[in-house]
Amino acid sequence: MSDRMERDMKAHIRNMMTQKRNSLSDEQRRISSESACLSAQKWLESRSAESFMVYAPFRSELDLTLLVEWGWKSGRAVIVPRCKAEDRTMTLHYLRSWDELVPGAYGIMEPHSAASPPINDFVPDVVFVPGLAFDRAGGRLGYGGGYYDRFAEAQLACSEAAERTSLWIGAAFEIQLIDDVPIEKHDLQIDGLLTEQGIYMV
Repeated sequence: MSDRMERDMKAHIRNMMTQKRNSLSDEQRRISSESACLSAQKWLESRSAESFMVYAPFRSELDLTLLVEWGWKSGRAVIVPRCKAEDRTMTLHYLRSWDELVPGAYGIMEPHSAASPPINDFVPDVVFVPGLAFDRAGGRLGYGGGYYDRFAEAQLACSEAAERTSLWIGAAFEIQLIDDVPIEKHDLQIDGLLTEQGIYMV
């Protein structure tokens, strides 16, 4: 498949999955998000994870608010990324209160760097990754900015073991699963997927 065809296919899937996700009612999203958060809590406990990275929910994404608040109550380190639009990279920040979030790149809520300075040389046990489409083989289709792809590459470059040390878990609604996500060499491969039905490991 040519690069042009690959890009066109990705654009078509992004548009289709955005419409599909937006079609969920607020109540459906709330109930599904709560179920996903409960599954994530049990799974993190079973792995004795002491830290995890999440995204601040945006628009119709799976909402991990309850997972964040559980992380605070259980004494785990909760990490949220901040996007640097100038080079499309991310910095990591501890999140200890919703008051630390401010509108950032693209209108997404992000940690205020004055309230929570960037963390250097820290690798979360688990990274929950947003996206538009996923498959059960580890395929993920993001929003096209490549932020998480670059973050995964940077983490790999810093690893002495030459492999990712975090578990990367996609976070989405079941309706965002498709049979086969078109993958390019630079695309992030995830280790599992969290939905309202539970966690699937690849």
